[in-house]
Amino acid sequence: MAYYALASLFIGAMVTSCTTETEELDSLNITNTNSLEGGVIQAEDYDSQSGIQLSGGGSKVGDIQNGDWIRFDDFDYSGANSISVRASSATNGGTIEVRAGSATGGDLLGTVSVSGTGSWNTMQTFTTSISDDSNNSDLYLVFKGGSGYLFDLDSFTFNSGTSSTPSNGSTNIALNGNAEQSSTSHNGVASRAIDGDTNGAWAGRSVIHTQSEYQPWWQVRLDSNTNIEEIVIWNRTDNCCVSRLSNFDVFVYNVAGTQVYKTTITDAPSPSVTINTGGVTGNRVRIKLKGTNSLQLAEVQVYGEGTGGTSTPTNPTEPTNPTEPTNPGNPTGPTGSDPWDFYENCDQWKITWVDGSEQKQLCDQDEVNGQYEVSSNEDALIFSVYMGGNLGTTSDATQYSRSELREREEDGSKDVYWTTDGDHALYIQQAITHLPINKDHIVTGQIHGNKDDGIDDSMVVRLEGSHLFISFNGGKLREDLTIKNNYSLGTEMEVILRIVDGKHYCYYSEDGNLRSAYNSGNASSYLITDNGSTVLLDLDYDQTYFKVGNYCQSNEEEEEDDFGRSDNYCEVYVYAFNVKHGGGSI
Repeated sequence: MAYYALASLFIGAMVTSCTTETEELDSLNITNTNSLEGGVIQAEDYDSQSGIQLSGGGSKVGDIQNGDWIRFDDFDYSGANSISVRASSATNGGTIEVRAGSATGGDLLGTVSVSGTGSWNTMQTFTTSISDDSNNSDLYLVFKGGSGYLFDLDSFTFNSGTSSTPSNGSTNIALNGNAEQSSTSHNGVASRAIDGDTNGAWAGRSVIHTQSEYQPWWQVRLDSNTNIEEIVIWNRTDNCCVSRLSNFDVFVYNVAGTQVYKTTITDAPSPSVTINTGGVTGNRVRIKLKGTNSLQLAEVQVYGEGTGGTSTPTNPTEPTNPTEPTNPGNPTGPTGSDPWDFYENCDQWKITWVDGSEQKQLCDQDEVNGQYEVSSNEDALIFSVYMGGNLGTTSDATQYSRSELREREEDGSKDVYWTTDGDHALYIQQAITHLPINKDHIVTGQIHGNKDDGIDDSMVVRLEGSHLFISFNGGKLREDLTIKNNYSLGTEMEVILRIVDGKHYCYYSEDGNLRSAYNSGNASSYLITDNGSTVLLDLDYDQTYFKVGNYCQSNEEEEEDDFGRSDNYCEVYVYAFNVKHGGGSI
């Protein structure tokens, strides 16, 4: 249910704040008789429940429907003035009633509104104020909404002191500023951090990304000196990368270039940190890492009231920095070659290598030269399969080699299987860039079915020479269907393979508009048809899953004397992909 983009990749957690360089936000340390210690309470640690099921390998409360609830016994929330919940929803969400003593007649402390986040594993933090009329009572979280599943709940936090929203109710003045940064990598341009989108997932195309360098920085300039009271910094939230935004400085300068505020944040925001400056007058906010790494931010919000009078910004003098070391050492973060910089959930996929072996834990998987690597000049992940040479191939000369991702459960616990009932879609943005010398055939995305029923590769995108077509298990399920006869290597394409209650559809585009059209319900013009019908195959089966990448359809036997040549290989550039189960946007 998550979106994976190789162009620009919203999981929330509890909000942390700080007010000065040494003073942290006054967070409650809440305990109860069941030893739910610490500020963050895991939803699955409830004492009693009605209607819910655990999901995400037991780490979340899921299958939530209207009227369900969870209870925490003898809970002390004295002093709290707000509650933050971490939740996700692939639907329209719902509300959480926070009640004391009873699920129905208990005191209503507050109501949290949870909106749709785009997928079940895209977490976001939702906060509301609460009353503190009752102390040390059974705490109920009561779930309300329409029909069907509402949302998943990961955790919650009671807060006191500064809120994560601006206390003065002002608007985010950073939206009208100009953003700059020390460098740009993976197309993570500076303006993304002031686009009004706090989505921390790389797939959301709203995260900035510098190169890995010594003390990278990002900043926003305002038109005039302004009363700046609060700064909210939103972190990237993908599993791979949360810790990269840590041990950093936050500065405020005025138009004369004078530093008027500075604080240091040591811990990674999860997903955001709110800084109360005490009210300073400035026109520029800068964020800078202390060490060597890449800087990645989802959003920077600046709140305050303008003091009037515009000034032309000057190039201010920066505070003195230590001389950059000639050899800063090995960076602790990405070097620009981490494939999983690009993905929201590295647990959800495994890869099959050219030699036939599998790698099931991809979160810490580095590049594998010639098989699975990040493009140095394009925002893409390269899947390569060489016909022999030093990179290896399957031991059986008649076997086809691959560098191919296979869908797994979201938590990575096991391979995923589903049936053709319901709505399932795979989106890929890719380009086929190279084919083998003799047998120039490749598969670049597929639906896989139950082998025991003779389904196997039920619907795949396949290129033979310049003939791009859809194959249905090699013609065993039905005849091939041409997409185009003159595909040119390197042409970027968008493809959606979709099954709705056994009916198979394929969308294809080269204009770059397919995903947005699909999400807005206007993609019918991109549907591949067969004699006027958009249903290309109507077949029910199980043991189904998606694949993405490069399944090269040649081998040592086919390539003969050309086997082992350095220019004999299959190659696919994948710019983005997304798997969506249950319908909705991709």
